[in-house]
Amino acid sequence: METQFLQAFYDLASWIRLSPLLNNGPYLPFSVVSLRPSAMIKVLDDIALRDRKVLLECGSGTSTVMFARMMAQRGYGHMLSLEHDGEWADRVATQLAAEGLSEVATVIHAPLEEHPAAVKDVDWYAPKTVTEEVGAYTEKHGPVDLLLVDGPPGWQRGRTMARYPAVPALWDFLAPGASVLLDDVNRAGGKEITERWKEECGLDMQLDPFGTRGAFGTVPV
Repeated sequence: METQFLQAFYDLASWIRLSPLLNNGPYLPFSVVSLRPSAMIKVLDDIALRDRKVLLECGSGTSTVMFARMMAQRGYGHMLSLEHDGEWADRVATQLAAEGLSEVATVIHAPLEEHPAAVKDVDWYAPKTVTEEVGAYTEKHGPVDLLLVDGPPGWQRGRTMARYPAVPALWDFLAPGASVLLDDVNRAGGKEITERWKEECGLDMQLDPFGTRGAFGTVPV
């Protein structure tokens, strides 16, 4: 009960802190699969305090628009989002365009396919699309200094390791000292994913104490 109270408290406090961005554009829908408000604040604080400029997101949505609004307000920074659902990718891209944020954030439709970094035969974003799009993005803007892993979906039976490939597949695009957030780490497979990232890549992920559902880590320098 105490944990639930603290989570609700930090989410409420986060809504208040998010108000400047929420009021800076059209209404944004939030759902149970959206990044928790407290997790969104955690990422926004990281962007501001560590001056993150090159963001990469696995799974697009409300967070994509919020982070783009923040970077547009401060006048610099870029974001690339990989999205497996073509219809949803178009919807988010349309929202960004309507707000004049297309120069700040780009959504790429990357359908799920077999991937060499996948485990337990769980597909991930199309290897060719990821290599070409992320490669072009980092060639233009520099290495990624913040990676948000909030997709593809991993809640279905047999897909608990769906988000594992993100770090090994994108490792060469990450800057030393880059921040990494894995959302929904509380689900089945979350602990195994973070343990494998630590063992294989030296990326030590720590569960956020304020109930954001996220684990946070920093790429070794």
